[in-house]
Amino acid sequence: MIFIGFILCMISSILIFLKLKYVLTGKLVEGEVIGYVRGAKGLYGFEGYNYRIRLEYKGIQYDVTSMEGITVTVGTIPKKNLGMQCLVYFNPKSEKGKVVLKGFYQLDWIAVLLFILGALSIIIEIMMLV
Repeated sequence: MIFIGFILCMISSILIFLKLKYVLTGKLVEGEVIGYVRGAKGLYGFEGYNYRIRLEYKGIQYDVTSMEGITVTVGTIPKKNLGMQCLVYFNPKSEKGKVVLKGFYQLDWIAVLLFILGALSIIIEIMMLV
């Protein structure tokens, strides 16, 4: 149980680190949601899609993928937020083409909940050993 708690805490720390890295090293640029990229496929028809965003930075047009996303069921491609104007933290030197959407905090909440679950599992297991 301690191992599982440790893994959950590590995953949440990595998520928070990556988001902070993109926010601190990126420039705030206006973009538009143009579609989705499937990021994950789970059990029972759950699929996670990341936003695909088109932005212009210093006269060059970029199509980038956000860290934030949306989860749907039944295997249909979502149409939510298509054409939405948004602000993103963009670093043109980033080789992966990832951005962070300003004002979207779903990833933050997931990371915090993972950290809390991991810490609780470690604390409970240690208390049971004592």
